[in-house]
Amino acid sequence: MSVTLKEIAKELGVSPSTISKALNDQPGVSEDLRNKIIHAVKEKNLRPKQRGSGLVKDNTLNIVLMVRINQSLETDPFYALITEGISKELQHYRSNLLYHVLHERQPDDALFAEIFESKSVDGAILIGADLEPKLFERISRLEIPAVLVDNQYPGFCSVNTDNYRGALEGLKHLAEFGHKDIVFLSGPLEHQSIRQRYQGYLDGMRNYAPEAKPALIECAGVSVDDGYRALQAYAGRSFTGVFAANDKLAIGAIKALKEEKYSIPKDISVIGFDDIEWGLHMEPALTTIRIAKHQMGSLAAQLLMHYINGDAPHSVDVTVATKLVPRQSAAAAGTR
Repeated sequence: MSVTLKEIAKELGVSPSTISKALNDQPGVSEDLRNKIIHAVKEKNLRPKQRGSGLVKDNTLNIVLMVRINQSLETDPFYALITEGISKELQHYRSNLLYHVLHERQPDDALFAEIFESKSVDGAILIGADLEPKLFERISRLEIPAVLVDNQYPGFCSVNTDNYRGALEGLKHLAEFGHKDIVFLSGPLEHQSIRQRYQGYLDGMRNYAPEAKPALIECAGVSVDDGYRALQAYAGRSFTGVFAANDKLAIGAIKALKEEKYSIPKDISVIGFDDIEWGLHMEPALTTIRIAKHQMGSLAAQLLMHYINGDAPHSVDVTVATKLVPRQSAAAAGTR
């Protein structure tokens, strides 16, 4: 029979978070109380729990960090910074962080069993916009505390960006420069974050350029090559602004437009979304919508620890605000 933090806390007349602080050697607990808590844990001869929020004798938590990505984790500048925020936050706790990079939408049965069923897993953070919902269902059945990043699913805690308002702000910025014929360079619309950005673009067009028609260029993926190929095929049409669903698409678009002899931003302005470092080193530097990537990772780790400690019994959805970062790729609409 497992013993939860709440049960130990009730016996000692303290909060579950106090138990967690004592076991993880964090400040805020007197030495006398810390010793009482450790003695109570040892007295119960607690053993590592296969899954869930049970206590373990050595106080070490096994946290799965699963990242859905189409490139290597080292070369993707967006999710890499989120995982960095997670890692830094979890340094405050005694934990083993078990990295798993998925190149498919969900692990196969053998890999799922290896990760979640054959080890003692105390919690999981799952990062990715297009993870298969069946994965969440399987984790839920195992009663493993889990937090989603860049995704949502009923019953799970999550951390996401305010994609809609970020897109509205980007459209407003282009409209204030006099742009009306603005295309949306999109990744797959089944991605929740892409859909939200596209909706922000549509409402932004209605609000700030009502006389113009929205134009969608949907790409198969969200890479630099996807943006490059899409704008190669679209470059002959009439538009003065490109709002890309992420910075990588925007970078690819700028490359294609330059090859067609367009000057950026004199002929066409381009705005991205995410604020990855690559955009800062473009020529011209990329105007973008900034996402607080480290903060998202830190918040995800904090939510998970509250969940493991029994402090977050209900699902919590956290939305992190965005910020427009004006640079040199967007300017007043000119003539072509």
